Amino acid sequence: MWSKLYLFPCKFHLLNPIVGGLFVKFDDAVMAIGTVPDLRRVASAHVVDHRNLSEEELRNALKKVKPQYLHFDTVKNNIETAFYKNESIDHRTISQIILYNVMLNEDGYMLGAGETEEKVMSIEQNVVNRSNEIEVSDLVSHADSQRQKDLELYYFILKVAWEYEDSKSPDEVNLLRKFRYKLNISEMDHKVLEAKLGKFPKPNNEIHTRSEIQKVRRHLHALGLLFPIRDERGNDLDLIPEELAEIMNKALQKEIKEPNYSILIRNKLVYKKKFLQTALEKANISVSYRDTLDDLAEKVIKYIQPSVLINGVTTRDGLSNEDLHKWCSELDLPVGGTKQERIERIISYYDSLRQTAPVREDERTVCYEMYEELAFRDHSVLRAHNIISKDLEIESKFEEATSYLFQYKLNHIPLKQAGSNNPDGLLSFKDMYVMWDNKSKEHPGLVDLKDHIKQFHQYMEKVNKPVPIFLVIAPDFTENSELVAFNYTAENINRNIVLITAKELKSLAEEWSSFDNKRHDEPFSLGLLARTGRFNRKLLGSFKDK
Repeated sequence: MWSKLYLFPCKFHLLNPIVGGLFVKFDDAVMAIGTVPDLRRVASAHVVDHRNLSEEELRNALKKVKPQYLHFDTVKNNIETAFYKNESIDHRTISQIILYNVMLNEDGYMLGAGETEEKVMSIEQNVVNRSNEIEVSDLVSHADSQRQKDLELYYFILKVAWEYEDSKSPDEVNLLRKFRYKLNISEMDHKVLEAKLGKFPKPNNEIHTRSEIQKVRRHLHALGLLFPIRDERGNDLDLIPEELAEIMNKALQKEIKEPNYSILIRNKLVYKKKFLQTALEKANISVSYRDTLDDLAEKVIKYIQPSVLINGVTTRDGLSNEDLHKWCSELDLPVGGTKQERIERIISYYDSLRQTAPVREDERTVCYEMYEELAFRDHSVLRAHNIISKDLEIESKFEEATSYLFQYKLNHIPLKQAGSNNPDGLLSFKDMYVMWDNKSKEHPGLVDLKDHIKQFHQYMEKVNKPVPIFLVIAPDFTENSELVAFNYTAENINRNIVLITAKELKSLAEEWSSFDNKRHDEPFSLGLLARTGRFNRKLLGSFKDK
């Protein structure tokens, strides 16, 4: 499901990026580059004598050679170099995410430098999470055996490509790209499959660090594909000037920002099950009778350009001229012109919309506020605060609150789990899992691990990845529970049973998410919990010093 966005048409161009606004032109971007080293780095792409020029001379020279920065073939070749030809896998991976998945989807193609890094890490983690939630067969509709064969073939080729020296050369990358085009496999499908092999975004599914992302950003500066600017408050921003963004979108055949496409597709003229099914089938993308309208829309966004969706793959499908006339009229756009001109007008309109996400409180917030009361099964208090209406709801609310805690306080999105007989929660941890289970109990709330250890063992045995950390979250524990945890780890090396109270976990979550912690926007380091027995906060040290 998509998060809803409120969008407003923005038809103005900002002439001074320091003031703030939506679009920034090339010349204004040059004037907003904050430091001389940044100027020299950007100038190194096309200014021959950049090392010998003063700051003013550098800015003037950059403006003079603007046509070279905006030359289609040059931009396309530099994108090819960044995405596919660089010898460093890290550079190729990060460059593609920064430019294609982040910057070209942003309002005004501008974002705070720190936010860029956070979004790159978040996208990488989401791919890893997705790979842990699905099997290869889940990327195929059940009735499409050919699609299944194509994906299995590509997955096999991908494995072979990674076998030699645990790496992929630029030649192999180019060959894989041709296979993806031939087999109609999206870049996101490719990333998910690599993650299933434990190779994305780095070996063992490790997420790239800020310093690694910063290094690639500087490389993109030197290619003239990304500009480092500074606003009037001294904040560092990443920017793709408007004229350059237009060239990059054309080179990448990117017609619209992805968040904006999700709005376009919900227009009543196209947001119909039969219409979307037909578009996918004509494009040879498998559909299932089980697909909901949202499922179909997500597939369309993933595989079909908006122009193809609206116009149709053949003359028999797509919207009619009459439909396009009506759509343009509803958007207060000119209604005249050819069918293609109307389609371009509609897509351009949606692409220009400003994205504004509404603030919406998660329903689990109230459960999180009553976290200890849920752990202790404090029925009267929970009823008085309308947290529960039936006593049977306590355990599920305790689980929901824990899920909220990990997602919004510790910045780890819990994985979806198929079937039954699962732990209450599952997290991606590199190429491994972290599990947790909630055990509520009335005062004094002493949970005995020996009553549950067989159940926890079954959970860990069931999955196909190591589980170095299993969190047991309870109001409190019996004295012998820690010994049971030690004995289990002694018999099952590299499996740590961590006994943590609800109070301790919530305190940890609040401390990590506090603005006093400079890393509060980053995922909490789950490896810090890898110690069998009772949780001891003191052993983690100060977050302020990390």
